[in-house]
Amino acid sequence: MNKIELSLIKFFDIESEVREHINTHRYQKVLISVLDNWSQICSSLDTLGDTGLALKSYFISDFPTEAGLTYIYTYGLLQALFIQQDAMNHLSEAFEVSYELSDELKSIRAVRNASIGHPTKNRVKKTTYFNHISRISMSKGGFTLARFYDEGESEFIDVDFKKIVETQLTGINNAYALISDKLREIDEQNRAKFMEKPLTDILHSTMGYMFEKVGQAIYSPSNSNVSFGLSMLESIEEAYNNFQSALLERNELPDHNQYELDEYFHGIKRLKAYLTSSNVNDFSEADAQIFLFYLQKSHKSFQNIAREIDEYYVGK
Repeated sequence: MNKIELSLIKFFDIESEVREHINTHRYQKVLISVLDNWSQICSSLDTLGDTGLALKSYFISDFPTEAGLTYIYTYGLLQALFIQQDAMNHLSEAFEVSYELSDELKSIRAVRNASIGHPTKNRVKKTTYFNHISRISMSKGGFTLARFYDEGESEFIDVDFKKIVETQLTGINNAYALISDKLREIDEQNRAKFMEKPLTDILHSTMGYMFEKVGQAIYSPSNSNVSFGLSMLESIEEAYNNFQSALLERNELPDHNQYELDEYFHGIKRLKAYLTSSNVNDFSEADAQIFLFYLQKSHKSFQNIAREIDEYYVGK
């Protein structure tokens, strides 16, 4: 496996790490709150991936024999390198990571500008160059760039695609790694913040006793049973208010879970109304039993959610 192939493997691995981070709800919710910055991240990340695919395909494909296509391939490769640099600059900017083109990457930009960006009148500092690619020199490995300037002066530059792509990928991967490192640091800080506050402590195992006492208030509605059952239901409601707050604090409450919690609180509200005998003319004992069954069953689902989230904070 050659250096370009190894660099591309690293390139796509880092891309996957960044995508995994931004597509995780706890971070995506924060990022998407600034919509233009989120759009810049998505555009830059997609463009980086696209240019990576372009470089990969260039080196595994046969170089065309038809003259026109040789230009398309050559122009395309150089433009992909140029766009890739811009995309990395803008991705770094969006994540507030310092990024500066190295002299090596600047030289690749200069080759692109001289060859296909502004070849016919290429102003560099105080000198104007008039450039063209030597057609007979064109191959998959590169070409020779002819440059004329200062009333008859000339120079010929050999452009080695393998060399400049190796240089480019080294620089781009270094910048990509800085972004990945920052996101990993954010992840570790977030995990450390909540590691000692497991959600399962909120939805604790003794809540089964609370549900049992609510059931007794429904099945055997003596004054003492109803009073105690109502207090247990209020304790369940308090636990779920704390659970919701803890999820929000962690940015771990996607819309579908919020919807399920809203339904859960509605179920608690209806049972409280039944046990206090207020506005429940359309609510029978059988209805109360069904609602209690729903609360108990859903409680198990929320406990599973709590365990899954805790595994992220504690399990790594």
